[in-house]
Amino acid sequence: MTYLSSKKIYPGNWAEPLNGWYKNIDADYAGVVDGSKGGPTSVLAIPGYRYFQQRGYVPVTATSGAGAVSSGNVIVPSPYRQDDTRPDITGMVISGSSALPAYVYRATISVASGWGDGRVASGIYAATGNVITFCTGLTSTGTVGEAVAQANLVSTTSGEQAGEIFFVGSSAGYSSNPFITVTGATGVTPDVAYKSLTSAATYKVLARGSQTATTSSGGWYISSGDANAGRTGYFVVEVCYIQPDVAPGYEDIDGYLLGRTVS
Repeated sequence: MTYLSSKKIYPGNWAEPLNGWYKNIDADYAGVVDGSKGGPTSVLAIPGYRYFQQRGYVPVTATSGAGAVSSGNVIVPSPYRQDDTRPDITGMVISGSSALPAYVYRATISVASGWGDGRVASGIYAATGNVITFCTGLTSTGTVGEAVAQANLVSTTSGEQAGEIFFVGSSAGYSSNPFITVTGATGVTPDVAYKSLTSAATYKVLARGSQTATTSSGGWYISSGDANAGRTGYFVVEVCYIQPDVAPGYEDIDGYLLGRTVS
C-alpha cells in the first residue's frame, strides 16, 4: 500500500515515538478504502523537512520440521487495540517520489526477548552462516547507500543441532551511519551515503547467505519446545528517514484571509 498523505506534528507536540500506522478511511461510503487521514506521522523538526520513524515486527512460529521461512512481511501495529475497524497494517511502505525523495538514515532489526512470562520464544534459529536482513530488497551492503538503508542480523552462536546458529533474544543489527569521518575523497564511501527512494518501497525481513548475497537463502524458525509451548519469536524492526515537505497549500493561508478586520 502506498501512503496517500502523512500527518505532521511539531516538536512541541512530540511526546511519544512516531508511529507508521496509517488510518485509511472510506471516502465514498461504498466500501472502497480510497481516502486517507493521519500517518505515517512525521515531525517537522527543521523547516522544510519531515522526519519519519516506522516500527513493526515479523512473528516467527515455524519450526525446522515444518520448514524454515525466508521472507516475512512487516506488521505495523495499529495504536487502536480496541477498535477492529482500524486493523494492523501488513507491509511497511516508504512512499518516496521523484519530486519528494525519501532519504533513509537508519535501519535496525532485533530479536524480541520478552518479559519472562512464557509468551516469547527464547530466540530464533537459522542455518549456519545465514544472515537475517531488514531491507527493501536483497542488495549488497557495498552498493551506494545500502549499508545505511539495511540492517543485518548475524550470529556466531551455535544452535542445538549441527549446521545451525542461534539468534538469542535481545540480539540486534544496525545499519551504518551516514556521517563522513574522514577528510578528502576517501571519506565519501558507499557506506556513508543516504539511500534515495524515489518510488514506493516496501521493507521486509529476508534471509540470505551473506551481507553481499543478492538472493534469499535458507530461513528462520523457532525451537520445537517453544512452538509446543505456544510461544512466538519476533523480529522487531525500525526504519527512519527524511523527506522534503510538500509545498504549502490554501489550507496554510486560509486562516489569514477570512474574517479580517479592516480599520
